[in-house]
Amino acid sequence: MNRLHRTGKRLGLDSNDLGLLGVVLIWGLNLTIVKVALRDVSPLAFNGVRFALATSTLLLLLRSFGESYRIPRTDALKLVGLGFLGHTAYQIFFIEGVAATTASHAALIFGITPVLVAILSLVLGHEYVTGAGWAGAVLAFGGEYLIIAGKAPAVGPSPSPFGDLLVLAAAICWCFYTVLARSLLSRHSPLKVTTISMSWGFLGLLPVCVPAMLKQDWRNVTAKDWAATAFSSLFALVFSYILWYRSVHKVGNVRTAVYSNLVPVTGTLAGWIFLGERLYPALGLGAAAIFAGIVLTRRQRGVPEIAPEPEG
Repeated sequence: MNRLHRTGKRLGLDSNDLGLLGVVLIWGLNLTIVKVALRDVSPLAFNGVRFALATSTLLLLLRSFGESYRIPRTDALKLVGLGFLGHTAYQIFFIEGVAATTASHAALIFGITPVLVAILSLVLGHEYVTGAGWAGAVLAFGGEYLIIAGKAPAVGPSPSPFGDLLVLAAAICWCFYTVLARSLLSRHSPLKVTTISMSWGFLGLLPVCVPAMLKQDWRNVTAKDWAATAFSSLFALVFSYILWYRSVHKVGNVRTAVYSNLVPVTGTLAGWIFLGERLYPALGLGAAAIFAGIVLTRRQRGVPEIAPEPEG
């Protein structure tokens, strides 16, 4: 850990940057891990189990850190909405989309996240997006275009246009969730916002996941599938969500969201290594543009326009 910290300091990265790099690595790997688990488990049954595990873990963590489950009524109503948007709707679109398309395509589509977050942050007045911020987002988005435009002819697993659209819908839900949660993070910890919103989101998932869980033949589920479920739940949901919203609170929407441009790189590499999905030459150029976009966006000096509101 000390070596990682020293390396980060030499590259001009702080603990927040290193945490986000860990998050995008986990999310990139998660796409492949989910694809592997969905060979034996139906998408909604898989989501039901992993969300039950993630939600119960977060509730235990919130209590173990001495935080209360109570929240002011106005914020509670916002968290209900965020829960259904950022967990219920997002997860239904995400899991069904990933099941229908390839891991690399799903990863590439999520590359639109920073641009959408920047636009939403500007429209909602959460941040001033400077020239460096816009240039970084556009450059990173250009890296996504290079990756998509240079894709080799499909060999082996092939993407699905319908699955791609579902993943795009999931990405849009995630962008709104990220931006709309910003004001709540000025009054509550990332752990509390994540826990309460995910709890409501899990309740929204129950009506669609429980029937699938009852139909699932659990005798065919292997130890590898259970390990994939645990990874996708504890790391891709619990650990990563907390770090993500800690960063939104600390440095803002735009500088946090730009890191999601690395998910296409890690997701495509994982799909190539573990699933036999095609790797293509433009990945190197696209990755270089993405890293350059991150460097520029780290210079973004967003000025929050929403002052903290009093509790109650």
